Amino acid sequence: MNEKIKDKKEFKVIDKLSPSKINSYFKCPKEFYYNYIEKIKVSPNIYLIKGIIVHRVLEDFYRGYKPNPKKVLSELFKNVWDKNKPLIKMLEIDKVELKKHKKDALTMIMAFYEVHKRKIDGILIQGKAENEQHAFYLTKPKFREMYVKDEKLKTVGFIDRIHEDYNGIITLGDYKTSSKYGIGLSEDYKRQLSIYALLYHSQTGNMADFVSIIFLRYGEEFLLEVTPSILKYARDTIQYVWEHTRSTAFEDYPIKEGRLCRWCAFNNICSGGQKSIKEEEKEKIIEIIKNETETK
Repeated sequence: MNEKIKDKKEFKVIDKLSPSKINSYFKCPKEFYYNYIEKIKVSPNIYLIKGIIVHRVLEDFYRGYKPNPKKVLSELFKNVWDKNKPLIKMLEIDKVELKKHKKDALTMIMAFYEVHKRKIDGILIQGKAENEQHAFYLTKPKFREMYVKDEKLKTVGFIDRIHEDYNGIITLGDYKTSSKYGIGLSEDYKRQLSIYALLYHSQTGNMADFVSIIFLRYGEEFLLEVTPSILKYARDTIQYVWEHTRSTAFEDYPIKEGRLCRWCAFNNICSGGQKSIKEEEKEKIIEIIKNETETK
């Protein structure tokens, strides 16, 4: 009996944080628990895959200038989409719905390029570039991620874009494929950007001037000025989450119910439609003890 009980999975506390983990905790401690303590496997969704495809296409496109950019983007998109077909097929999405998502992804890519094209045309008109190829390289965004960390705070992250303009102004950018539009930034975006600013400062010793969210769908960029108070906010936020995630006890991660629950990957567990791994393991142990007691 004792050997069988020893097979029970032991959960461990996380050994490092990231902006996504921190936002997950604030969104719902229970979601954090299922995701990072129990580590329940979550099936990929079309929105995640779509974001990966869009990012990869743009990353490949901006490696170098090629004539007829819209044709190049269309061909790159087809190739990247086809490479992800096996994963997409696993989602079992209706063909009509899948067609909408495919069109949305390509539209997002083209919309982002149109914003860049306006910048190219602008500096050509101003005479700051010799030709379109020269203008392309002067204005092209960088899609190379920078890994940043703070050993003392045990926090890591990836910054999508680091841009320095002609005046030496540094802006840290994070690309999003979200459908958000309109002005303003939500608290989770502000929290994420603040943490990026702190990690960049910790690693480089430099304080960026701005951090931004770049919404690829609409070509909009929302800026947040980096100040000492922003860095303090990020530090306090990290320390708060770290202190509240030192336990593996199920009851130490209360559920935070709200309108976003319906889109949560663990909604079925919380609503009783599915048993958690922890509950299933408890029942198995009880069954083992019961059976061995009955055979004695």
